[in-house]
Amino acid sequence: MNAHSTRIALGLGLAMTLGWGSAPALADSFETEQSLGASALVLQGSGTASYMLWDVYDAALYAPAEANENAIVNAEVPMSLILEYHRDVGAGDIRKATWVALDEQYADEEREAIRPKIDAIQNTMIDVTDGDRYRLDWDPEAPRLTLSLNDETRFESDDRELARAYFGIWLAEPPLSDKLRAALLSRLD
Repeated sequence: MNAHSTRIALGLGLAMTLGWGSAPALADSFETEQSLGASALVLQGSGTASYMLWDVYDAALYAPAEANENAIVNAEVPMSLILEYHRDVGAGDIRKATWVALDEQYADEEREAIRPKIDAIQNTMIDVTDGDRYRLDWDPEAPRLTLSLNDETRFESDDRELARAYFGIWLAEPPLSDKLRAALLSRLD
């Protein structure tokens, strides 16, 4: 991890916390449908996480067509979140940005209770480069939470609380970015 990527990640965490820099992703960046096991998922929304002049990643959220915001935020439905990077970002920087959101969402005692679970998923993450895609999948029927990088599985768990907390980085209140959260949930009825 170099000093430049550290500054980008730390600034990204702060910028997204403050709600800077989320713009709609290009319409052709993501497919309109995905599948997760036997579940058909549709694009619920997409956006771009930016820091100053740089687009860091595009994000897309998929869930069943009939899903509502409450069911998505509470991880009650199958869903996928895809992050496609436009910059080199170190895994340590991703971890730092994650805790920016979780520190705001959880009281001290609750946060410390989930810390080992968050650390477990984040310890499987590696540095990303331009074009890399992290995909986070949750199938509540299995139950199965999966994190993959470029279609290679990096982590699996059956922990519903972890699924809700990790998707919550982008979807729970307060999210990493209000604008990105709104973009990810923009197609819900």
